[in-house]
Amino acid sequence: MRFKLLALSALIIALLVACGGAADTEPEVITETVQVEVTRVVTETQTETVVETVTETETVVETVEVLALPAVDPLAVEGDVVSAGSSTVFPLAEAVAELFRNEGYAGNITIDSIGSGAGLERFCVAGETDVANASRPINEEEIASCEAIGRTPIEFRVGTDALAITVSAENDFVTDVTLEEVALIFSTAETWADVRPEWPAEPIQRFIPGTDSGTFDYFVEEIFDEDEAPILAAANLQLSEDDNVLVQGIEGSPYAVGFFGYAYYQENADLLHILSIEGVVPSGASVEDGSYALARPLFIYSDATIMQEKPQVAAYVNFFLSNVNEVIGEVGYFPASTAAINAAKQAWADAQNVAIDAGQTAGVTLPAVDPLAVEGDVVSAGSSTVFPLAEAVAELFRNEGYAGNITIDSIGSGAGLERFCVAGETDVANASRPINEEEIASCEAIGRTPIEFRVGTDALAITVSAENDFVTDVTLEEVALIFSTAETWADVRPEWPAEPIQRFIPGTDSGTFDYFVEEIFDEDEAPILAAANLQLSEDDNVLVQGIEGSPYAVGFFGYAYYQENADLLHILSIEGVVPSGASVEDGSYALARPLFIYSDATIMQEKPQVAAYVNFFLSNVNEVIVEVGYFPASTAAINQAKVNWLNAVPSP
Repeated sequence: MRFKLLALSALIIALLVACGGAADTEPEVITETVQVEVTRVVTETQTETVVETVTETETVVETVEVLALPAVDPLAVEGDVVSAGSSTVFPLAEAVAELFRNEGYAGNITIDSIGSGAGLERFCVAGETDVANASRPINEEEIASCEAIGRTPIEFRVGTDALAITVSAENDFVTDVTLEEVALIFSTAETWADVRPEWPAEPIQRFIPGTDSGTFDYFVEEIFDEDEAPILAAANLQLSEDDNVLVQGIEGSPYAVGFFGYAYYQENADLLHILSIEGVVPSGASVEDGSYALARPLFIYSDATIMQEKPQVAAYVNFFLSNVNEVIGEVGYFPASTAAINAAKQAWADAQNVAIDAGQTAGVTLPAVDPLAVEGDVVSAGSSTVFPLAEAVAELFRNEGYAGNITIDSIGSGAGLERFCVAGETDVANASRPINEEEIASCEAIGRTPIEFRVGTDALAITVSAENDFVTDVTLEEVALIFSTAETWADVRPEWPAEPIQRFIPGTDSGTFDYFVEEIFDEDEAPILAAANLQLSEDDNVLVQGIEGSPYAVGFFGYAYYQENADLLHILSIEGVVPSGASVEDGSYALARPLFIYSDATIMQEKPQVAAYVNFFLSNVNEVIVEVGYFPASTAAINQAKVNWLNAVPSP
């Protein structure tokens, strides 16, 4: 159910009503230009916003409001909850349950991982559970079974999964497959050479979920048009409802293959390789836009009578819907759309016979830019990390009609700020660190006052070759050793090989280098620059090639470059945490950093194309940032960047 409102642009609306301490996702927006009264933000704190009002042509925002359920106090919830079903939903349900307990719930939540079909049977036939977890929609036969025992199942959409087709990390011949090849691999092909002649003539070993699994059902539906006979007739086939059994089977042989939910791949990314399908790997963007072929919705089911007779079940479902997006990225899945979550919340409210209000959030909205009307060129330079993001925004700008040239030189943050602040050669500087005082002084010396625009967040990725089979996780102290005084891997941990460490790092002009030195060596670059077997480059592709060329190599760069080369590299977790939307946002991943672009008010006033480009960047960056491989900046940070633009560019 979609609830729509009109929100005046350039106004920061009241914060989204929190439920159970969690914030919901931002609204989907549709824009049109009208004459409005604009409230321009001057200062903002958590308690007070100071504003001034002007009249100008701005943008009206039509949003999908975020519904907020009545707040749940976990400390006040008594009684147990029993659930069962999908092994795919299991880790998500576990994460929500753990959060529920951490906030004070003292009861027991049973979550049995037995497959979607078996879970719905326990809910609809035996009537033994309060909640069914499913990685597919309930079918008509199951609904009829529920109704036969007096239950009317209510569907609650909780997220989206991408089914991962994986091979062993030892497999060095398969990286990408077509849907037709997927069908062959999981049916009639006896050897890999039967799929592609250049692949080994070795028997395919298949590890798949059991027939009670929603994962199995979904795969059969998508690949075999609901006919399970071809896959069940395949040779060398092992089925299991336990995804860990599948992982063990796949990683045990270079000729094995299998599939399961994306979260299980993420948990075992050091043991497995994920296959792209027709060139597309699962990501937030590819799942949302449908370009990844094997994405599917995730659900929980309950019943109105159960929730009315057992308040703890109603509280649990409420808490699940209100807080799922707080944990879903960390688990390894993708959020459902705002509209889908809203529909689930409305279904809960209808079952409880309560009315709910819509929380709302809208950011500052800049004047609409018509790329067709923008004339003149834009020159930018700087961070290699910001480079792919700036390229993606520039491509979108061109696709919407901009006919000028946008130059984007990837030369490192320091070099880019030097060209902007010393030489005065560029209109925009791209940086993966904040501008420093010396650079600001250089800008002011040539009559420029740099304006900071936060555009996103990056996680610095520490990577090794896919051939490295001994490093998966490191501490920050070990990171410091690896990139300084340790000569061999055994110098870091005795059980690691006594082989020289080969280091590939960004150049000293890079904001990535600056950030790493600041975080790991407290701004002292001497230890890393004195390390043996050290190669520096401003070109991240050079670093990737160096790292993937040796099992004893290591390096670091922006997360996007790891994603582009995930088939060649392994990313290391730091103290058990890998970069994700959740771990970057909550600070649990130690090496996350902001991304910026910089310009100047005079430049933007004298060159309207630069003002238009920065406006377009801020207004559209979240459309491309996940696909590029980075993480969105907070709404507050983007709002502040937009306010900076409004303050710099006079109203017409």
